[in-house]
Amino acid sequence: MELLQITLLLAGADETKGWVVTIAGFLIVIIALFILSMLFRGVAAYFKSRDAKKNEIKEVKPVTVKPTVKVAEGEIAPEVLTAIGMALYLSTNLHDEESNVITIERRATSWNDKNYGVRHWKR
Repeated sequence: MELLQITLLLAGADETKGWVVTIAGFLIVIIALFILSMLFRGVAAYFKSRDAKKNEIKEVKPVTVKPTVKVAEGEIAPEVLTAIGMALYLSTNLHDEESNVITIERRATSWNDKNYGVRHWKR
């Protein structure tokens, strides 16, 4: 009992110890948060630069295609027709048309079986 009384007396004698501990703890937390935020910013910057390098657009040299079939005057080359057809296909068939009808049907399983219910109502 005497040790507890001595400790309380010593703690009460110097009130600045409490403030020093409080301010030191506050500063430690603030400094730790600052270091963590700088660490997270560095990691984010690293990944952004890595993704930017990965997504960088490379310059492609134009390729000249020699027609394999001689085309008569007034006709369109098969390569051009193929390119036009592919462009039309990609521009018109981007999405399927939805019917806006929900087709979820209830199935009887042991999860939704009324025999296993918690409440049994007496009728």
